Amino acid sequence: MINKKIFTVLALLVYVLAAASCKTDKLVPDVTESNKDINGTWTISSATQNGRELINLPNGMTHLADFKITFTDGKYTVENPVPFIVSGNGEYKFNDPKYPFDISFTAEGAPAPVKSTYQSPNIQGSRRIVLTFSPGCETNVYKYTLKRTN
Repeated sequence: MINKKIFTVLALLVYVLAAASCKTDKLVPDVTESNKDINGTWTISSATQNGRELINLPNGMTHLADFKITFTDGKYTVENPVPFIVSGNGEYKFNDPKYPFDISFTAEGAPAPVKSTYQSPNIQGSRRIVLTFSPGCETNVYKYTLKRTN
């Protein structure tokens, strides 16, 4: 009889401890994602057209390395134009300032913005911008990887 009471008390104690230990706490990080900052001057470190590398070709498009785009607080300026999604200076906007997948460029005087996919990988310890777009003919797909110079 005493063994039965002890067993019942122990079973009840184990049940209470098990029930109390099953409480789940929500782990919410105390970090807020900041808006993507691309301010600065960027140059082309890699360029492909339809998957074919352009910069390292013999007699290739070495002038691509001279291209510069400077982003400053929602505006951009282009130096040494090359086949690009826009041909002049203007404004840019992300589809989402914290988690962008697209970037829209609106050149000065353009009737509508043009859109490119946007990726921001970290390559060799340095942030890059990868833009994929078709500047005219949809069968020509360019992919530029930009590297910050300052």
